[in-house]
Amino acid sequence: MKTFLPLVTVLIIALVSAASAETGVKYAIATYQHDAVAETNVLLLADTIVCQVGLPVSGFLTSFSAELEVIEADTAQATFNVHVITLGPNANTYSKAFTAEYGLPARIDGISGKNDSKYSLVLVPIESVEIDPAICEFDHRSSDDFRFLPTAHTDIHFVSNSLGDFYFDAVKEVMETQYRLVRAAFNFDLPGKYSVYLCPCPVKTVIWDKRFGMAIDPTRSTAFAIYSHELNSTDPFVLILTAILRNWGYAPPFLAEGMAGYQSTSVYDIKKIIAEGKAIPLADLIGTYDYYQADPFLADRTATSFVNFLINSYGLDMFSDLYQQADDLNLREKIETVYQVSLDSLESEWQNAIDLTEININDLGYQAYLAEMMFDYPSMLKYCQAASEFISTSQDSIRTLSQLKRAYFFNGDYYGATEVQQLLTPLQPSMAINLMAEGSYKMMNALYSEAIEDFNKALQLDSTHQMSRFNLAIAHINTGNDSTAISLFREVIASAGKEGAQGESRVLLGNLLLKSNDENDRKEAERVLSEAQSIFAGALQTNRASASSYMWIGVASCGLGQLEGAITYLETALFLESRPFYLGLINLWLGKAHDLNGDHTRAREYYGRTLGVPSAAYHQDEARRYLETPFSY
Repeated sequence: MKTFLPLVTVLIIALVSAASAETGVKYAIATYQHDAVAETNVLLLADTIVCQVGLPVSGFLTSFSAELEVIEADTAQATFNVHVITLGPNANTYSKAFTAEYGLPARIDGISGKNDSKYSLVLVPIESVEIDPAICEFDHRSSDDFRFLPTAHTDIHFVSNSLGDFYFDAVKEVMETQYRLVRAAFNFDLPGKYSVYLCPCPVKTVIWDKRFGMAIDPTRSTAFAIYSHELNSTDPFVLILTAILRNWGYAPPFLAEGMAGYQSTSVYDIKKIIAEGKAIPLADLIGTYDYYQADPFLADRTATSFVNFLINSYGLDMFSDLYQQADDLNLREKIETVYQVSLDSLESEWQNAIDLTEININDLGYQAYLAEMMFDYPSMLKYCQAASEFISTSQDSIRTLSQLKRAYFFNGDYYGATEVQQLLTPLQPSMAINLMAEGSYKMMNALYSEAIEDFNKALQLDSTHQMSRFNLAIAHINTGNDSTAISLFREVIASAGKEGAQGESRVLLGNLLLKSNDENDRKEAERVLSEAQSIFAGALQTNRASASSYMWIGVASCGLGQLEGAITYLETALFLESRPFYLGLINLWLGKAHDLNGDHTRAREYYGRTLGVPSAAYHQDEARRYLETPFSY
């Protein structure tokens, strides 16, 4: 699921650095295709980039890749080298050195494209700029900065201890699953693997596609995505587009990017776009410059939907003919030649096909799953809500409503999650987990009496359901009944099962017992907190990306007085977490840890952050209390 956020909105938080600024040059960059009939050059792509002196920057610019290296620059001019390599079975290379005053163009003309087409690259140095060396200092070409792990079809590169490192397995699953589907559909047969870089920020060595926060270089079988809290663009699209261009050669972005979205849910989105009167006519979109300038979401969904229509209605062979014949200037002509019908008529066929196409609830569910894997919870909710409109069987109801309640929860909408759970519970009335979930969501909205009633009902259905007992204990803490909570946590621990929040119960029990002046209670607290640390340390051996395990070790460490370690664990949890409920809890405990460590100013910052996200009501109430009176055992 592509993230349609302009790259310029990505927030990069720079560390304060004593190093002096690096010199760079801002360039206007443009590519043209030569129109042999009109004897003119037609603009295809226009953008700006900043290049640091001595640090080559590269990227794919329509039909070729370019690498730009600034050798030196002063206030009047820049000296730089440009290297171009074309995409195709017979690659052509062009290299040229320039010294150009600011405002004057440097050109490479006669770049060979497909079917004897000719392209030009124009670079205009605009001005000398200062670059903060602390902002995204990584170089994708450096093995000191990036390491990689192989998958069946890729080498996935990442920076150690970045999100890409922790969530490597999740990225691998999504990339490989989608790639295999498209590889089979389009008969990719070239040998070799693709390199996918999971960049923690927009590295300065890449020319980024500012529409999606991605970059590709099919001439080197390489793709780049940003994997950060501010922007996650690790969509399989970036790998698939690279593979399409590598296997099929170049075609205008309307075709190539539309093909890269094959088998997506574009039908659902394009139906909505048309219904809202936002559709862009094909004639206004198939030109390369127009396509790049259009709203990225509308352009992408239109191209994807139209290419799906062409392949599904007329076959892959005919689409392959179009793909091989089309360039950036002749796409309309070639569409009409290959399909023997006018573009307007073909557009009408496509729109009629959209009207007749039924939405597949399973496709929407899968897109929601992909959005969840990318931590794009708003998109996850959008597709879950859409899927809920197409429920036709009891099995659909259970699966779709279960996914929908998760989407509401992940977006911090606990009322929405409660409402959906109340629809789901009667469908599985004998399952204690449903009443437990319903009570948990109610408790997040401070409906403690109703939550306690649900937890007790769940235990009546299944007296061994320890998660219900665990949440019942939390409800009693929130209503001031610590003694009952202590008894319940002890019951959970005594069950000795692998299920039922064994580690969490020990952590919360330990923190309650620390309030006691009784020596035996405090000894028990130390024991259960130490046991909890061991439980969650074991969990991290299996899943080192478990934010909750880091969080609970941090909370246990607070109780044991290991405050520096607690803060480190909690900060790691905060780095990995993206769900508002847990963000609130982690920030709350970071506040407590800093309070215990004597840094009350920092503690107040974290309590404020707890209030700044849609965390549970009881997390926010506790944070408000500690804003008035510092936390202490």
